[in-house]
Amino acid sequence: MRDLFKRPEFAELPSQIVNNFGTPSIYNEFAWAFGEKTYDEDTNIVQLGTDKHIDLHMVNSIRPAPLETVRRRRKGLIDATRTLADCRVMIMTLGLVELWWDEETQNYLNTGPLPTVLEKFPERFRLHVLSFEECYSYLRRALDIAFENSRDDLSVILTVSPVPMMATHRKTDVITANSYSKSVLRAVAEQLVAEDRRISYFPSFETVSLSHRNFAWTDDLVHVNTDMIALNVERMVNAFTGSKTQASAILREHTADNTESPEALMLAERAREARASGDFIFFDNNSDAAKTSTAFALEYVKYLYEAQRYQEALDIAINDKRPEMQILAARSLIATGNPRRARDLIRPLCEDGLKETDQWRVYTETAIAMRSAPALLQVEKEWIKSQPRQRGLAQATIGRALSGMGLYDKALDRLAAAAALPDRSIATVIDCATCLYKLEKYEEAREMINGVHGHTDWQIRRVKRLKRHVDDALS
Repeated sequence: MRDLFKRPEFAELPSQIVNNFGTPSIYNEFAWAFGEKTYDEDTNIVQLGTDKHIDLHMVNSIRPAPLETVRRRRKGLIDATRTLADCRVMIMTLGLVELWWDEETQNYLNTGPLPTVLEKFPERFRLHVLSFEECYSYLRRALDIAFENSRDDLSVILTVSPVPMMATHRKTDVITANSYSKSVLRAVAEQLVAEDRRISYFPSFETVSLSHRNFAWTDDLVHVNTDMIALNVERMVNAFTGSKTQASAILREHTADNTESPEALMLAERAREARASGDFIFFDNNSDAAKTSTAFALEYVKYLYEAQRYQEALDIAINDKRPEMQILAARSLIATGNPRRARDLIRPLCEDGLKETDQWRVYTETAIAMRSAPALLQVEKEWIKSQPRQRGLAQATIGRALSGMGLYDKALDRLAAAAALPDRSIATVIDCATCLYKLEKYEEAREMINGVHGHTDWQIRRVKRLKRHVDDALS
């Protein structure tokens, strides 16, 4: 799979585009690669515009491309999947049970159809929630293909993704939907391991979901902390190869501060709930706990900042060296009119090479507060040098800031580059089209915004307003 991204048609795509989330879509790729089924280009590749096509079975974050490019990508993925024939080990992660069914091809997709596809074919796709029997059947068939077309000594390691669902299309709470999804997939993995000695299970799902939340997750409680990922990989390598690398050192480093009493941690959890519900009285009644509990202090400072009590937030956060507290201190400095001091505070965090993005966003905010275009460009340069894989995010963030200053030419250079990436956000496309409109490039703005509808109410309103302005300008 790494070699796949050396091909020119994959060169600018992120590695995540080959992720496969459902057992039926895993089966599809194996069946197409080893001749169990024929990939029908006429039905599985859809045209969305002039020389703009998509492969329905690749992830929906890939931007539409010329037909020949889509064909080469499909061939590349099939070729890469066929290399399983020479492998001794295959690691497979199970992710979802909510999948979209294609009535025309009678196949399940890997990810949901794009809104433009659903609009073009309103009766073609249906959401299915798979049962244990369905998930098991598809995965068993996929593994049978793998064993039939590989070396005699092929071993399979199954894992279940700990990353939770962020939303569900079902009429139920996403927490309930996620619990069902993970439970079914975990049971499917257990059944296969029990009946086939060639298959093993590695508990990355359990390791993450049962670990302390501050170590396991990034702040959004959806994405797994990079150090937790490193710990899991080290433990898996150790378990299956007999190596003795010191993976536990990573854990010790992050759990050294997690020595608070259960009562203090429970109070911090109640503080999170109080912030969400706007219960200011709770914080007024428990403010003294910030002096003795680091977990509560973090939630208390977040509350003070959200309540616009910036100086009080700064007084507590400024001497706390945790990255989250330093970020809050820098934001409080900006809010109190001290962006240069905030820049000096946040820059060391950026230099530390943390994979998260909050420190870079705050660094950007310091330049915005200073109304300094050179400072913004310096942030962009440092950000891309430190985190080259975040180039698109850096360009979109800096471009948006430059546009806010009225520097549309400089903004467009960055927004256009970010909008051309396969994993660009709808917000970036809207910002780029807005910038084109401001520069009176109306035809280009219309082409950019054509087919874009937005995911949130705010985005939908903004797109409609922008389309109206562009149409008025061209009429």
